[in-house]
Amino acid sequence: MAEKKPAANTRMEQAAAVKTIGARMRQARELCNLSQSAAAKRLGYSNSSKLSKVEGATDTNSVPLWLILRAAKVYEVSIDFLFGVTDDWEVGARMSIERETSAWLFDTWEKARQRDMAALKKLHDKVEAMSEAVALMLTTTDDVGAALARFMELNPGFEDMPGGARLLSTVGRATGAAKGAKAKMARFRVECVLAAADTHQLSLAL
Repeated sequence: MAEKKPAANTRMEQAAAVKTIGARMRQARELCNLSQSAAAKRLGYSNSSKLSKVEGATDTNSVPLWLILRAAKVYEVSIDFLFGVTDDWEVGARMSIERETSAWLFDTWEKARQRDMAALKKLHDKVEAMSEAVALMLTTTDDVGAALARFMELNPGFEDMPGGARLLSTVGRATGAAKGAKAKMARFRVECVLAAADTHQLSLAL
């Protein structure tokens, strides 16, 4: 006649099983990106307190069988996974295909994101080069304007000299054009930042 297993060992094994199930329940929930509160409602609980006890294995007496069956359905994992028999959480070929499809979609998205970032980086470099050129042009026209103003102070009749008025007008237009270009570059920077945000790309300091 077989010896009866000591009750103490049975309790220890049961506690270990409950702890394993609780850990797998938490892992399965996290695989679904569900909060404990949201998962509890899907499993049939009015609040998350009981689910919290199951996941934390604070009650080592038992885990309801109906909860395990429902969790396997809600989380779309195998019962063997919840019992700790296997580390493979998939329930069949469909889940495997879905996981592979998700991985492919993410990889495709990542490649597209990298291409967009490379294009955005090139645009950023061009904008920086244009900004430097516009800034230099504005500085130069300001210097020319200041030099011309000083020359006019030293030569009161400058505007009456042949070509004097035309030179003064040309310098004024050049200064105005440089300031206008600077303002347009500033607006273009803002548009680039907004475009990058709309496409959910990493922002560059445009």
